Amino acid sequence: MEADLKKTIKQAQELLLTSRHASMATVNEDGSPHSTPFRLLYDPKLEFIYWGSHPDSLHSKNIMRTGKIFVVLYDKKEKISGLYIKCENAHMVEGEELQKALEVHNSFRIKENSAPLTIDYYMGNNPQRMWSTEIKNLWVNGIERDANGKIARDGRIEISAKDLIL
Repeated sequence: MEADLKKTIKQAQELLLTSRHASMATVNEDGSPHSTPFRLLYDPKLEFIYWGSHPDSLHSKNIMRTGKIFVVLYDKKEKISGLYIKCENAHMVEGEELQKALEVHNSFRIKENSAPLTIDYYMGNNPQRMWSTEIKNLWVNGIERDANGKIARDGRIEISAKDLIL
């Protein structure tokens, strides 16, 4: 793996470790894009992303209709770095899947010295529900420079979850 790609993957690993929030893109009924910041939660194998949201929010309605989201993490200090995540099968979770999602959520809360949530937080009359989506593809941004070192072109380079797991 070339040195620049290793550096870019290292930046993506750092983003996963330090980012509390990401941007989720969904598609509105009329085909227009919708982007929403959300609290990023993911399992240790980078197979699933989880988040809490109200079912009546626009992104939740879009998800219920399409089952697809696209997630971007980026570092405001770096001009080109980022992690891009295509997801499918997005849905509201229940039962055993809710318990698993809550364990992931609470693992993040514990690392942040926050009290764990009980399953009731995402059930009954409470407005929030837990959601999940399956990670299908991961990319980092690759750049091509001209003879003067200026960016001539950039584009995504697909990577695997194994590339990001520490």
